[in-house]
Amino acid sequence: MNLVLIVGMLVLLASAFLPIAGVRWDWLRWAFAAGAVMTLVSQVLMPVASENFRVRRLGRMNVWSAILYCVSAACLFIHDESMQKSWVAFLLAGAVLQIYATLMISRLTNQDMSK
Repeated sequence: MNLVLIVGMLVLLASAFLPIAGVRWDWLRWAFAAGAVMTLVSQVLMPVASENFRVRRLGRMNVWSAILYCVSAACLFIHDESMQKSWVAFLLAGAVLQIYATLMISRLTNQDMSK
């Protein structure tokens, strides 16, 4: 599942960066949606095996970030112009959640190992 997560995140990165850089291909939104779904599937299927309640909660935050990526992908397919412009906001909200959760999980597991 880690490989699926890595590939999904790389597809998300590439297909989110290219439209911002000015590339306009219709299939990029499909690639973005595929990356979002791969990220969601990998986050849901990867259990957080820890006795620490906070680490498990942070693992669920990663699932919510993947859900925000899927909402961002859905905004690309809606034909309302205001929704098409808000895909970046959902993408950034998911990225902030994922960065925070990942850093805190790493910090908490390192503290547990040092004890």
